[in-house]
Amino acid sequence: MNKPFCLLMIIFFVISFSNASAGEDGWQLRKNEDGIKVYTKEKEDTHIYMYKVVTKISVKPEVVYRQVVDFRENLQYMKSVDSIRFLEHQKDRRYINYMRLKMPWPVKNREMVTEMLVTKGQNGIFIESNDLPEYLPKNPGTVRIEDFNEKWTIKEGINQNESQITVTGWVDVGGSIPVWVVNLFIVNTPFRFISGIIQEVGKE
Repeated sequence: MNKPFCLLMIIFFVISFSNASAGEDGWQLRKNEDGIKVYTKEKEDTHIYMYKVVTKISVKPEVVYRQVVDFRENLQYMKSVDSIRFLEHQKDRRYINYMRLKMPWPVKNREMVTEMLVTKGQNGIFIESNDLPEYLPKNPGTVRIEDFNEKWTIKEGINQNESQITVTGWVDVGGSIPVWVVNLFIVNTPFRFISGIIQEVGKE
């Protein structure tokens, strides 16, 4: 089989897979492993990919939530984050943190300040995080991330000891990194983090 024909077959397979995985809402399934599904779709008016993670685990929603806000423990599952600083914490209401992201040379390191707001109700636990780019003065030599959003929905499953988890979000790391490079990490980064959450919860 000649190389041009092989290349055409690969392109055809990728296109066919993408079309088959696309839902009516535009989300495309990119990864399905260990009970965790990761979807992506292009953010409106940009070329940045949004991500959506869907999974379930046999523990109560409160247990999952407690792990999500265990920032220090979760640091090991955030591959690029090399340090975190707690700025303002109001338990079960509002958490503001500073994070520094170590980037490979010659790319400049990134930093971000995030605000996490928590809402608890009968329908589940809802968490939304956004960036606060002006909360602290910018550090010279780093790029401040100014476009980040992430939402968690943790609901009770079929029974009281099961949680259904849905996470959606996006991040624009800023600077001169091409969008297509950023999009390469948009699947594995949230997958690794959610896998870590499940792993830690499983220890309990």
